[in-house]
Amino acid sequence: MKFTREQQQIIAHRGGHARVSAVAGSGKTTTMIARVGALLEQGVPADDILVLMFNRSAREAFEQSMRARLTRFSALPEIRTFHSLGFRLVSSFVRRGVLPQYRLETKDFLLERLARAAAGEAFRRVEGEGTYLPKEQVEEFLAFIDLVKGAVEGPAAVLQSLHPGPNLSFFIEAFELFEEQRQRAGLRFYSDLIYEPLQALSADGKLVSWVENRVAHIIVDEYQDINESQQQLLKIITGSRAEVMVVGDVDQCIYEWRGARPEYIIKNFALDFPSPRDYNLSFTFRYGHALSLAANHLIANNLRRDEKLCISHKSNGPTEILSLEEQSGSHPVTTVLREWQKQGRRLVEAAVLVRLYAQSVPVELALLSEGIPYRLEGGADLFGCEEIVALLGYLRLAASRFTDLAPESLEATLRAMLNQPHPGIKKEELEGVLNSMLPLLQSSPGEAAARLAGGVRRKLPPFILHRIEDIVIVWRWLLQQDGESPAAPLLRRLVDKLDLYAFYSSISARTVTAENRVKTCEALIDFARSDDLSVNGLLDRIEEFRCRGSAERGESLLLTSIHRAKGLEWPLVILPGLEEGCFPFFKGESGEENMEDERRLFYVAITRAIEKLVCISPPDAQLKKAMARGSIKRPANEVRASRFLYEENAGVSMELGRRMDAGEAAGGTIRGEDLTIVHRYLAAVHAEEGVQLEERRLEPEDKASLRPRRALAINELQEGLEVFHPSWGTGVIVAIHDRSSGRITAKFPEEGEVLLLVKYAKLDVME
Repeated sequence: MKFTREQQQIIAHRGGHARVSAVAGSGKTTTMIARVGALLEQGVPADDILVLMFNRSAREAFEQSMRARLTRFSALPEIRTFHSLGFRLVSSFVRRGVLPQYRLETKDFLLERLARAAAGEAFRRVEGEGTYLPKEQVEEFLAFIDLVKGAVEGPAAVLQSLHPGPNLSFFIEAFELFEEQRQRAGLRFYSDLIYEPLQALSADGKLVSWVENRVAHIIVDEYQDINESQQQLLKIITGSRAEVMVVGDVDQCIYEWRGARPEYIIKNFALDFPSPRDYNLSFTFRYGHALSLAANHLIANNLRRDEKLCISHKSNGPTEILSLEEQSGSHPVTTVLREWQKQGRRLVEAAVLVRLYAQSVPVELALLSEGIPYRLEGGADLFGCEEIVALLGYLRLAASRFTDLAPESLEATLRAMLNQPHPGIKKEELEGVLNSMLPLLQSSPGEAAARLAGGVRRKLPPFILHRIEDIVIVWRWLLQQDGESPAAPLLRRLVDKLDLYAFYSSISARTVTAENRVKTCEALIDFARSDDLSVNGLLDRIEEFRCRGSAERGESLLLTSIHRAKGLEWPLVILPGLEEGCFPFFKGESGEENMEDERRLFYVAITRAIEKLVCISPPDAQLKKAMARGSIKRPANEVRASRFLYEENAGVSMELGRRMDAGEAAGGTIRGEDLTIVHRYLAAVHAEEGVQLEERRLEPEDKASLRPRRALAINELQEGLEVFHPSWGTGVIVAIHDRSSGRITAKFPEEGEVLLLVKYAKLDVME
């Protein structure tokens, strides 16, 4: 097999530690296997080499490929994940009496049960008996457990690093309760396989001496995903003997919420493993010049990275980058896929990747409308999504259409309705209310609503009683509606009356969870409005989709999240929902504190494509202007498209990429405002002399449009103020309901009156 010069240098590395920075699609697996082969040829025993991977599927794929390529060797080294290495240490430590003999539990529901019990007890100690612990906070606590066990500084320090609100202060006590209950039950979960051995090693120097210096060479894949506990374990087993080679890409570090940090590969590796030799794998074997140029322009905006450049190998075919706008009528996703199929291509060759699972809802509705089969991986599909199930249940209440639901669907619908919004009562009490309402829902929904009002016998706090009364009022209001009423306005009023979006905000420990739920609801409302459906019409359409989906067989389109797509590739990749505020998703007030994380995620998304990348954004005239003039700056006002579509400099990237792919780089002049990346790229491929470049100066009006944009805070708003919304354009604030939660109503020409939460809306003042 022929290797590039960069690959040859890595394969032949001798003496000391090494750090390899590899771009997406650079053939790092092939290079690491060849490195293993070189060590074996040098006479290094197979059991003196350890290869560490981050998950079982990666380990199995690596091992299978290694055995196929290194058949000339009778013995091959051990390939382990960090957790399997931890399991081996745990087993050894148990035999030595250092750790107790616990049962390794692989069932997630037991972990969740313990976590829920611990979090519930800690929550009640803070908030008082009878209080309701939201499901979202249980999920956040589960993530917190993993973070603590992936760190070394303890729960208090981890919580502080997350900058939590006061509603998460009980997590520290909950973690201690969780550990007590886990140890009392004699259980050990996957996260304990590194956490417990590391604690034992930290407390016993003799144990360290027994573990370290067992191998001479360690190779670590996907090093950008390492967390502190894994780093410390790697440092211990290395000892003073092993030479460590780590391979990773800081630009694909997208698991900071699990404890991964760009700093590990940028600087921390050199601190813990002194004087490493640095190597690059700069050539991608996946996509063409246009996409490499776009990826380089984009990621150069990050500061926490190295200076490597992604370069398309000369053997690659061209990659087309297509920018489409959302439109009324057919969704661009279906248009792209129908054209793809007309070219004789298959759905399994394509993938739709989303930042938030809520962005999958309008795509699912469009695919179902066109009869395009799909499968959603990693989240609940349209028919299992709790927000959709609840809203459709409320519409059934308005149309008196519970009779056509099967018993299991009826129960699931009522459960979703009673959880959105949740009345705030204990789980067992809510089950009792549900069981009393269920027999009445089809025959007498009005009486079922009365059971909701009187279903709880114990004395409740006034605010809980008030919440239940408000929910009952909404139920009775719905019973007075008509199935032929327009669905979109009814849903809009329903969301307002239930104060549903404020409820999502109040129960969600993370802003992204609340935003995901809000956008899911908005997607259904938009679908009902775009097709001008009545309540009955919307219910009929969704039921038609359900029947069609269950009848379809054969190959299907993959619809999944960008996080799950990491490490994969497809000939066609479609990225919908590229709207500022959605992607990048703003987690803080300004959104800037997580911008580098979001940019890395977008980098991962676009670099999954081989032949064609389709970016779908809201209509944005400024983006078209920026692409035409080769601008990488995002205008501050009236921008709807994601800033990343500006930063990738698609106009210049596509034009130069097209010419290079066609071997016509010398034809015409490439013009742009900042051609730094272009100069670097052309120098790297030795094509500077063949391309004419012209730096375009910013005009005064361009400079004025680049002033920093600042979203208005609630204390800056007043009724009658004219504002600009990134999705709906110019509008007027008609009511400010609650300044503490930031809940307002604004009126827009096409959308009408819309209930908004200010921290999500990103309103700008009109000049």
